[in-house]
Amino acid sequence: MHTRLLSLLLLPTLACGSTGDTTDDTGNLTTTATETAGDTGTPTTGEQEGDLNDVDLGASASAECRAAAPQVAALAAAADAGDAAAAAAAYEGALKTYVQLLDTAGERSDDAAISGWLTDGGAPALVAAAARVHVAFAAHFRDNLAAVEEGAEDKYAAWDEASCLFDASIALLADEADGATWHDFSETIAQDIASALRAGHDAISGEAPTTAIDDWRVPPNKQIAEKSLFRAAQRVIVELAGKREAIAARRALELFGIIEDRLDGRNTPGIQQVKDILGGDPAAIDPNAVLKEIDLAFSKRTRRYASAAIEDGEVASPTGYKGAVEGYTYAKLLVPGMLQWVPEANAEAYLGEWQAYAGLVQSGMDEASLTAVSKRIADQTCAYQTALGIGECTGEADEAE
Repeated sequence: MHTRLLSLLLLPTLACGSTGDTTDDTGNLTTTATETAGDTGTPTTGEQEGDLNDVDLGASASAECRAAAPQVAALAAAADAGDAAAAAAAYEGALKTYVQLLDTAGERSDDAAISGWLTDGGAPALVAAAARVHVAFAAHFRDNLAAVEEGAEDKYAAWDEASCLFDASIALLADEADGATWHDFSETIAQDIASALRAGHDAISGEAPTTAIDDWRVPPNKQIAEKSLFRAAQRVIVELAGKREAIAARRALELFGIIEDRLDGRNTPGIQQVKDILGGDPAAIDPNAVLKEIDLAFSKRTRRYASAAIEDGEVASPTGYKGAVEGYTYAKLLVPGMLQWVPEANAEAYLGEWQAYAGLVQSGMDEASLTAVSKRIADQTCAYQTALGIGECTGEADEAE
């Protein structure tokens, strides 16, 4: 029974592709069909839209994930209550078995850390254990979404495993992020991820195990789901840091594991700085310092996609559109910080320009407008980098030690 799950999670996990766009009732970018992949994975004429399969989202998720899912919330509740016995009971059985499977697939050691903290039984250890489950599930959420694009033969199974991981764990974190109080920017993170998972699943075609994806729809929805996860983690980490309490700080420190690799190569020194802040005296924590270290990295990743399609010659291509959607989703992450530190920042205008940019990249029909919008979103992103203390605006360079 475990062989299928392990083979699924051990598939290659590389980069992504792209889609056509509209907006839903909340103003969020969604992806509709413009081209459809055939059995060879090559885009066709793009006349097919809507649901390309009659398979229900989640139907192919592993039995192990489905069995473990209810225990994630139970463990979190017990940890929050400081109930060591209930936390240990929630982890034993299906959840522990699934985490061990994920450890094997991802060459991780989450079970050992979680089990050790549950044995400790102290309040900080309990919240660390529950948070590490989120970290483990987030890593495999990303792995499964990537596998759909980069190697999974049965793409329903990989996408559905990601959907199960979302329902079990990431949705809890996203709901918490939507309720964060440290900023006034209206959030729909949980809805953004859920919508992207539905839309991406609709763009898978074929009969399992031989399946294909619409290159204009699946990769961009993968980006929305994954980058919205990063937004959820950032929101919750800063919220917890602002409490300046030992247990909240311990939980934030563990949840930082969800986005730690996103700082690598953009703000590598910031990784240790965030860990030092969250692991130090809770009363001395400055949540704005944590936010700045995180956004230093994400502002660079956002800037890269403000012009990547033009610079890389990928306008009117699935890859170019995917990158534009990725940048738009990253841009949402930056907005609270921009509103705080850039006096002229306008969230509605900034995100509206990003949405327009994505549409122009996708169509490739108006080069002049595309160039102008690209410059405006790049300039606004660079203004935030200046506010964060970055000397020369960049999409690539790392921070110096």
